[in-house]
Amino acid sequence: MTPSSASGRLPGAALLLGLLVLALLNALALRTNDFQVFHTAGARALRGEPLYRAEDGRFPFKYAPVVALLLAPVGALPVRPAKAVWVLASALAVFAFLREAARLASPPPYRALHPLILLLLLPYVWHLFSLGQIDGFLLAAMALSERWAARRPLLSGLLWALVVLTKPPYLVFLAVAVPARQWPRLLALLGGLAALSALALPVWGVQALQAWVAVLGQSTPELLCSPQNQSLWALGCRYGPPGALGIAATVALGTLALTAVAVSAARAAPADATATGTSAALAATALVSPLGWWTNFIALAPLVYGLLARALGSPHRWRLAAAVALLGLGAVAVLTAEFISPDAFVFWLRQRHYGLAGLGCALVGLASRPAGYSQPMTTSSM
Repeated sequence: MTPSSASGRLPGAALLLGLLVLALLNALALRTNDFQVFHTAGARALRGEPLYRAEDGRFPFKYAPVVALLLAPVGALPVRPAKAVWVLASALAVFAFLREAARLASPPPYRALHPLILLLLLPYVWHLFSLGQIDGFLLAAMALSERWAARRPLLSGLLWALVVLTKPPYLVFLAVAVPARQWPRLLALLGGLAALSALALPVWGVQALQAWVAVLGQSTPELLCSPQNQSLWALGCRYGPPGALGIAATVALGTLALTAVAVSAARAAPADATATGTSAALAATALVSPLGWWTNFIALAPLVYGLLARALGSPHRWRLAAAVALLGLGAVAVLTAEFISPDAFVFWLRQRHYGLAGLGCALVGLASRPAGYSQPMTTSSM
């Protein structure tokens, strides 16, 4: 099997159909969980009610006030129809992200490998749809922002600002934009943060921004060691030395390793440096974020595409390492016993099996990119 000029193109109909089937199955389910937070925020925005309330308990609205304004159309519908629309739209967003992920992969993935990406990422995608989480939209928006960085810096920066106001860890893309001297885009980011924040002032005033920051400060520390968290912070809770210093040391070492491998790969294949940086930053949104839920590991898609191509493509020295990394990710899918035994599922979550497998894929995927690099990135449609 050899790659062709169209090898990076996804069989769009098959992949989209698979995502829509998963979305429809979840749209018919009663489980709303995270989506209920978005629906409630949208309804409160329509009525001009306070967003951040103590009675929300374990499921507070943790996003900037402007996000609630954008959720107003969702809050205008009853919960069940709103979730159905939300999940189907999320499927389209995940599809758009996977298209971009394939373009970022090195080497470009073979057509025959594309169905495997959905299989390997199935636990993450299923959970995303099941709970009605927002991450599919954020990944698609950030991938589009990166693609527009040079050609449409204003729109790119505004899109990035909206993503950051939803989840601040996406500021990690500064590590890509600053070395690349994307000054117009960075100015648009700053302007976008200010303008989008100001949009909500007529409804809730400055106190809403203060309440948002307070909610983040209060809720984040107590969730660092939650079983659902699979980031480097959570790995520090499970495997690092006891105490805050142990967690900090784990995060620092993991971040340093990811950075060093990404920089080395970018220097080894300069023509692929932008795609390498974007792939590394996407992985960091799950691994370096204080609250990297296991669903966030969908962000590994560009690196998983590359690992698949290396493991099953022409032999070279990274083939075995790529296969081992993918086997680890596959084992995680097998150990996802949420539907068989909730107790076993929680046990594996406490071992941070998603975090360990994700970290392994990120390190091997980045380290082996120069070996798999074959041609400059193209923007041909899929």
